[in-house]
Amino acid sequence: MQKLKLIISIVVFTSFLFAQESPFVFNPSLNSDGSKIAFSYQGDIWVSDADGNNAVRLTIHEAYEGNPKWSPDNSMIAFSSDRYGNNDIFVIPSTGGTSKRLTYHSISDVLSDWTSSNDLIFTTNREFKQIEWNNEIQAISANGGTERRILNAVGDMAAMSPDSRYIAYVRGYRPTREAYTGSANYNVWVYDTKNNTHNKLTDFEGHDWMPQWGDARTIYYISAQSGIYNVHRLKIDDNGKAVGSNEQLTNFKEDGLRYLSVSRDGSTVTFSRQSDLYVMKANGGTPQKVNVNISADYRFDPVEYKSETSGASEYAVSPNGKLMAFVVRGDVFIKEVD
Repeated sequence: MQKLKLIISIVVFTSFLFAQESPFVFNPSLNSDGSKIAFSYQGDIWVSDADGNNAVRLTIHEAYEGNPKWSPDNSMIAFSSDRYGNNDIFVIPSTGGTSKRLTYHSISDVLSDWTSSNDLIFTTNREFKQIEWNNEIQAISANGGTERRILNAVGDMAAMSPDSRYIAYVRGYRPTREAYTGSANYNVWVYDTKNNTHNKLTDFEGHDWMPQWGDARTIYYISAQSGIYNVHRLKIDDNGKAVGSNEQLTNFKEDGLRYLSVSRDGSTVTFSRQSDLYVMKANGGTPQKVNVNISADYRFDPVEYKSETSGASEYAVSPNGKLMAFVVRGDVFIKEVD
């Protein structure tokens, strides 16, 4: 017990935002013609040109904000924010201004699409959750109002086709496990609103996730089919069924993609990988790394000091009994035994 007390009475120094050539941005989202990218950086929503220049911060709040989505006319951006303790959906003018809150439920709402019919699609866990892992899919008008269920099935990452006939979504669990194969894997599905049918589009035993529409019959998505998350594309017919085989558009060998967005006109794809942001032509061109130029100061202190009094693990005493090695928050420390 005395040794354990020695282990956990330490101070950990944690740095989380050091200067980089390109900042670590999250959740990139293309506007309609692919000329601008909205993204989350330091917990706020930003917009820049597609080449990374002219970055402008739209929100400034102590809460974390992410998942930006452009309106069809590019005048507004919707996003999720935990300003009130859990994720709700907000909208803000794409040139800056005051944000407006749209959802007020005590359960988190995670934004996934802004449809051509001016609805915001999101996933949530309210009163209709059927199984442990998947969420229910709802929508709310971008002008505000009462949210409503748009699918009886559960799922995630829902996006509506440009002609409003199909809703692409995924069912499964934990895409962070890139190498996972098994019964809990993500697959891409579509719901046909005309015929009230659900069609499974992918049958890979690993993860296929984050479907994005290029046009009314083309879906882009992230797949681990090559062993690493890459961009894939598939076509559907007029009955919402997959046509032919899917096509792999990127060929990363190490460290796959983490997020995907396709411009509304179907011309451009953006995705994040490692700490970098990429854009590429949707026809399968070479991905180009984007260096986002942000001139603003740090939103928070770049170094955070933490005093840890618990949570030490995997400790061991040296053979001579004078030193002790242990792990705290994923880092290894060595301390004299005194």
